[in-house]
This record gives sequence, structure tokens and C-alpha cells, in this order.
Amino acid sequence: MNNGETLRNLRKITMSKAAVDTISGSQRLLQALSALQHRNYRLYWLGQLSSVLAQNMEGVAQSWLVLELTDSPLLLGLTGLTFAAPTIALTLVGGVIADRADRRRIMILSQSASASMFFLLGTLIVIEQVALWHVMSLAFLSGCVRAFDRPSRMALLPQMVPKEDIPNAVAVGGTIWQFNRLLGPAVAGMLIYLLGIGATYYFCFCASLIAVGLWLGIRLESSLPAPSSAGVVQHMAEGLNFIRKNEVFYTFIGMTFFNSVFGMSYSILMPVFARSVLDVGSKGFGFLQSAGGAVAFGLLLIAFAFSVSFPLSLILALALGVTSQFYMTIISAILQMNLPNQLRGRVMGIYGLTWDLMPVGGMIAGAIAEFAGAAMAVGVGGFMVAGMAVAVMVCRPNIRRLEQ
Repeated sequence: MNNGETLRNLRKITMSKAAVDTISGSQRLLQALSALQHRNYRLYWLGQLSSVLAQNMEGVAQSWLVLELTDSPLLLGLTGLTFAAPTIALTLVGGVIADRADRRRIMILSQSASASMFFLLGTLIVIEQVALWHVMSLAFLSGCVRAFDRPSRMALLPQMVPKEDIPNAVAVGGTIWQFNRLLGPAVAGMLIYLLGIGATYYFCFCASLIAVGLWLGIRLESSLPAPSSAGVVQHMAEGLNFIRKNEVFYTFIGMTFFNSVFGMSYSILMPVFARSVLDVGSKGFGFLQSAGGAVAFGLLLIAFAFSVSFPLSLILALALGVTSQFYMTIISAILQMNLPNQLRGRVMGIYGLTWDLMPVGGMIAGAIAEFAGAAMAVGVGGFMVAGMAVAVMVCRPNIRRLEQ
């Protein structure tokens, strides 16, 4: 698919979003939820709801646990990097496998492995035998699992809904992340305060098992591609070349990568803000994570970095979540609508690194925070994100004209 055709498809989606504003509220709601009429997608969506809840809660629990064990922003970032490194290294391999094997089965096995690790770490905490090396070792294993899980999970979508419902499915799926950004960290913060970190990990274990149970009910027609004599390296190169030859794809994926490394990494330092800047403890940390257009995102991030007011920080974190989710939904819809199925696992796997690169930025921000303070670390990230967005608007006029 050439750049011109991709641009036309993107204009159609942005125009259709504008057209939605002219219909009634009830019709708009039915259109937005139309993907849920498909049984497989309903099961997938409900499983995602439970799985992402566990993921968001585990992120809070791990951050708070590492900070309690070490009291070091640098080690907090290093633990995140321990998770990210195998994910980044193996994602292309995971994408190749997602394009050659049963995506549903990979997703179920990966979620089962995550549940097992939640249970193991929770038990180590409860029996008071946990050490930093336990946390980092399981973070590394979780990163390996994620490298195979995310490409399959993201590439499975077109097998569950027809093409015309893909934009709705992406939008409805995006509500899972927004809902769990609000609920998951807040619940985790309260559970840590009331019952402890171990109980929080056990909750994540149960939520993961619920997801597995729901996904076992998904029934799909086999659509595996014909066997190929090409090797893994050649398949990986094919996915990278597809992105390289499509301006919209490499620009949007590049922007989300940049935002993840220099912008979203602020969430890695949230426990430092909760403990040292705002003095609100684990409950406040959970609510900060819950509250949490690229130029707007960068400017909001700068404001958040230098805020010393807890109510203002909550409002800014909420605005950060809203602005990031808006453009992430649009980008995901474009990729899903335009990707050939035989490349879907590889390209969506690379796009999925957007989230997995956050710990890389967290490591950078943690190192800055260790010597210059958390506010300076996050403020630098905000300037970088806003600058990148302006650069794209100036240097990529085709992208800027998509909204005209």
C-alpha cells in the first residue's frame, strides 16, 4: 500500500469522526459500541479489561515495592529497563511468530505465564523473603513474555470483527486503557495501603486468570498463512521495510516512540513525586497514576513536573492521560485499517514497543532525577516531546494536512 492510499484512508477516518458529531447521542453510542455485537470481540474485550487492570495494578505495586526496598529513583528506572530490554530485543521475533502461528493460543499462554509470576512474587512478599533481585528477575521474564504476547494480541483484532468495524473496535478497546488508568492504579494504591503489596499481586493473579478463562471461549476460523521458506531474519526485515516505505507509518510510529521515551516515562517517577514532592504516600501515588495531541501533552508534562500542589497534579495527570489516548487511538485505527494481515504481527509488534519503551525513558529520567531532582527530569522530557511534535508539523506537511 503506497503513501497516497494510506493518507486517503486516514482522511476518511478523520472525516468520519467529524460526521459523527452531526448525529444523535443514541445513534453515536450505538456506532461507538457496534464492535461489541461480535461474540469473539466481546470475550476479547472483557478479557482485556481484566488483563489490563492487572497490568496497571502491577505497575503501581512494582514501583512502590522497588522504592521501599531501595529508596532510589535510579534503581526504580533500572528495574523498568530490566523489563524493557528483552521486550525490545525480542519483539520482532514475537511479531514473526504472531504472523506464522495461532495468535489466540500465544495470547492465552502468555497471560497464563504472567499470572504465574504475579502469584510467585506475591508469595515472596507475603513470606517476607522478597529481594530486589527477585523483582528484577521476574521483570526480565515478564519482558520476555510481553515480546510474544503484545504482537499476537494486537494482531488478533481483524480476525474478530469485519474491516468496517475495526475503527469502532479500536475506539472501544481504547476505553479499556482509559478506564483502567483511572481504576487500576487507584485500586492498587488503596490495596497497598490497606492490605499490603503482596495482596495486590494476588489480586493481579486472579484478574489474569479471569482473562485467560474468557479468552478460552473465543472461537476463530484458522487463517494461518501458507508455510514460507524464508527465515526469521528475512521476515523481520520484511516488516521493517514495510514501515520504512510508508511515510504515515514511520512518522506516527516514530512520534509515539519519542513520546514514550521522553514523555510517558514520567509515570516511572510517579512514586518519587508521591513520596518526596507531594508527600501523599501510596494512596496518593495510586490516584496520581489514575489521573494520568503531542504538543499539548508536552506542555502539560512540563506543568506537572513543576507542580507542588496535589490537587493541581491530579488535574494535570488526568489531562495527560486524555491527550495521549486521543492520538494513540487515531494512530492504532490507521495501522489496523491499512496493514496486510501477513505483516500485521510484525508491524503491530513494533508499534506496541511504544509502551515498552517507557522504561527506557524511565531509566534516563531516573538517572537525571538522582542528581537533579524528579521535577527537572520530567520537565526535560516535556520539552523534548513538545519539540518533537513541532518538528513533525514543520518537516512533514503531508501529516499536518491530514486534519484539513
